Amino acid sequence: MLISNKFKIKTGLVLLLLAFVAVMPACQDDPELGTENGGIPVITPKTKASITIIQLNSYPPVDPNGNLWDPIDSPNFDFQGSPDAFFNITIPDPQPPVLWSQNSHFDDVTAADTVPFFLLTPYEVVPFGSSIDVNVYDYELPDSTLMGTVNFVIGPYPDPAQPDKPYPDYVTGNQNGYSVTIGIKWEE
Repeated sequence: MLISNKFKIKTGLVLLLLAFVAVMPACQDDPELGTENGGIPVITPKTKASITIIQLNSYPPVDPNGNLWDPIDSPNFDFQGSPDAFFNITIPDPQPPVLWSQNSHFDDVTAADTVPFFLLTPYEVVPFGSSIDVNVYDYELPDSTLMGTVNFVIGPYPDPAQPDKPYPDYVTGNQNGYSVTIGIKWEE
């Protein structure tokens, strides 16, 4: 009798959960398109954006002086002189304040590596539509070396080829031999 009751309770809970899921409305991840207006999609405007991922796609293999980023370190199997990369975000300014900085670094990043960094707390770009710099550094003590900067404007991205997609999930910027991709979460 106890086995039978336990089975009925579990079956009852499963049926209750299935019924709930069946009547629950479908969830969407922040839809971009509204209803059609005479055949033209109506785009829901966004007013907030947060950076969720920063990824270094490529960089010059040597510094501006033609030297390797790091000295070759044979005991640690670093034979390429690759930098120990990390990122920060600033605003374009002669004396830019640091708005966000990665608290760790990637050791010996080769030019062929793709280094994604997932922000545990997304960085909200304020004000919406502003310009930011993603800076790539080579970690060194006592002072790290700024390798390069890629500028982004975080706002709508009008693309004549895709007029129905002004808020892409990922944007890639290329500047002075550096390529950086950022992941963006858009909100109304």
